Amino acid sequence: MTEQETDVIKREPSFEAVPIGADAKRTLMPFKFAGALGKVAERWVRAPENRESKITLETLASRKYLLSFIIFVVIPSLACSIYFGLIASDEYVSEIRFAVTASHFDIGGKIDKLSISLAGISGVANQDCYIVGAYIRSRAIIDDISKTIDLRQVFRRPEADILARLKANASAEELADYWRSMVSAYIDSASGIVTVKVLAFRREDALMLSQAIVKASEGLANSVSARARQYTMDLAENEVGRAQTRVVKSLGDLREFREQVGFIDPSSQASDTGSILTKLLSDRIKLQSEYFVSSRAMSPDAPTVQTMKSRLDSLDSQIAAQRTKLTGSSKDGSTIASAIPKYESLELQNRFAEKVYALAEDGLERARLRAEAQSIYVNAFVPPSLPQEAEFPERVWTSVSIMFVLVVLWGIGAMVLAVVEDHRV
Repeated sequence: MTEQETDVIKREPSFEAVPIGADAKRTLMPFKFAGALGKVAERWVRAPENRESKITLETLASRKYLLSFIIFVVIPSLACSIYFGLIASDEYVSEIRFAVTASHFDIGGKIDKLSISLAGISGVANQDCYIVGAYIRSRAIIDDISKTIDLRQVFRRPEADILARLKANASAEELADYWRSMVSAYIDSASGIVTVKVLAFRREDALMLSQAIVKASEGLANSVSARARQYTMDLAENEVGRAQTRVVKSLGDLREFREQVGFIDPSSQASDTGSILTKLLSDRIKLQSEYFVSSRAMSPDAPTVQTMKSRLDSLDSQIAAQRTKLTGSSKDGSTIASAIPKYESLELQNRFAEKVYALAEDGLERARLRAEAQSIYVNAFVPPSLPQEAEFPERVWTSVSIMFVLVVLWGIGAMVLAVVEDHRV
């Protein structure tokens, strides 16, 4: 602080104070941080004879903003321009475009209807496209590709600059993040087309990685298809197994029932028993007529009459036995009439089980044919190609864009600071 400024602070002002206006306040805003210098400047602005000092304050304010502009805009922009113009390494891009195609047979009774569904050409993208797209961006593909390609070496080529290359001793998670920054996958929801772009520091590496991605995607598609086919076959085989168990049980129940009642088919047995009973009744009627005639012509003690009477009693016993066997009651309840409903129920269960088993067998055969025919393909209609020129970085555009963003941010910060200082004054 000069002697003149000190003298101004100590002595009482001999002039009439002039109210400070809004313009003067805005002029003094940048100097409120300067403490005593701000007070001195405020006295100078109030004093009519010191109006010339206002030019000095405005110059200091301009220098302050100029200094901040240099620090926050010029220097970073210059550093970015030097990096992108002289240091940043070239990055080559290999592009792939493919669609996930699913073909399958629609079998309806006969193998005569072939339906091919192209997921990549249909109006709505197939879910398989999103599965493959997510796989390309996941750590799983890194593990699969790393079996044949050393990704850490590819991403740490000598051509790569220190800021762009993968850092040494990077963890698996850091490698996955770096992979996602170098490999992008975009899925068109309307067409189901998957577009993959691979960046590398060598054109050969870009081609090698893109080919490895296509191969790994095909492996994933085949794996998903194989699991789906195996799952379908397992369901069909389990259904056949359950139906077969049901048939075996129904046959066992029938066998146990037949052993219990002593005949195979109650309906057939009833028919045979009815025929026997009819014949016995016919014979009895005939014998009864002969007995009646003989008993009138001969003595009751005559051998012929006694023989006829014995035969007639025997026929009555046989008729009674057949009637009891057919519809009568027995100690164990094993009559033909009582066995028919249970037998029909068991036979119905057996026929139903056999029908279900036949349907299950047919379903298994259809599932087998469908599993053999159904598959998923990665149809790369834009195959990987060897890039000729580096597409990244866009040196001029990136430098200009960074400078523009810094200028905008600096302008917003300066405006906010000016508003804050205006409210303080």
